[in-house]
Amino acid sequence: MRSLVYTSTQTRPITDSELAQILTVGREKNTRLGVTGMLAHRDSNCIGILEGEDDVVHERFEQVRLDPRHTNVQLLCDDAVQERAFPDWSMAFQPLDPLAKEVPGFVDLFDPARPTDPSFGASRARALLEWFRKHPLAPLTNQHADDDEDPRTRVVNGAITVLRRDGLAAFSADAVAEQCAMSSEAVQAVFPSRHALLAATIERWTRAVAAPLAPMAAERGVVAYLHALIAAHVEEPALMRLLASSLGAATDPELDGVDYYRSAYRQFRQTIQTGLEADVRDGREPATMDPERGAQQLLALYDGLRMQSLLVPEMDATDAFDRAAARMRRGWSEQYEAPSWWESAATVTTEA
Repeated sequence: MRSLVYTSTQTRPITDSELAQILTVGREKNTRLGVTGMLAHRDSNCIGILEGEDDVVHERFEQVRLDPRHTNVQLLCDDAVQERAFPDWSMAFQPLDPLAKEVPGFVDLFDPARPTDPSFGASRARALLEWFRKHPLAPLTNQHADDDEDPRTRVVNGAITVLRRDGLAAFSADAVAEQCAMSSEAVQAVFPSRHALLAATIERWTRAVAAPLAPMAAERGVVAYLHALIAAHVEEPALMRLLASSLGAATDPELDGVDYYRSAYRQFRQTIQTGLEADVRDGREPATMDPERGAQQLLALYDGLRMQSLLVPEMDATDAFDRAAARMRRGWSEQYEAPSWWESAATVTTEA
């Protein structure tokens, strides 16, 4: 097994949204290849660590070296190792939006209050990453100041932490207040009801996960966007449980917040339909596909697989989505003909 470390310079500025998209897509790809490590950015400087089988690591590094977004690519070390120093693939950068750190795989590596990891000297890769964290050329700091000054954002961040840790059943304003080191009265002054707090949390949390991936719809199509989105949601089971609960609430007109949840879902559905209209116009999907019906079918698949993944944890929801979506897209290329399988079954039963 290899541990490879490199530095490079970005040829153009990369936004938080692009970095988060790189994180989500790269995390999934590297997981399939058995690659772990870290990618840390500061302005135009970055350091990358790749761990895995020799050929795979060298091939991934060659892809970086040839990537037009990178220049001045320098190989710092290429060591044979017995075990991985990084059990996952993650990314660190300085986000403008404090909730960017909620994207699965983000690491708050550059918080100045972060203690030095005593194990960082155990490998050259960890030592180089620690150097990058402290080096004057990369004095990264996470921007928490605005977070602390805005009680609304502070409470929402606390709500996300409570939901991740304790789940929806144990969720309360008191638990959020304790997490935020605020009084219950201060939390209720910002969000006077449980519904109001949950609605704001859903909005911010889903935006933190989905917004970085949104450009994929225009660049690669709606199916690619939903693939990335379901992969990101699988890494956030607490968010998926919260969304499933909100969808259930939206079916009961007597419950608080039903109008908000229905409106949010209709807006998402319209986003998918509008994206499919663009896909047809740009030739990514066939003209025989009706975007309205296509949106219905894709969301039935997307929502159903997310729910199944909560009930059947061993299921690979992303792979299941890819297989079903591939077959669905082939069907879009054909003219629709009303099925008659129930008529055939009735005939067989009668004859029998």
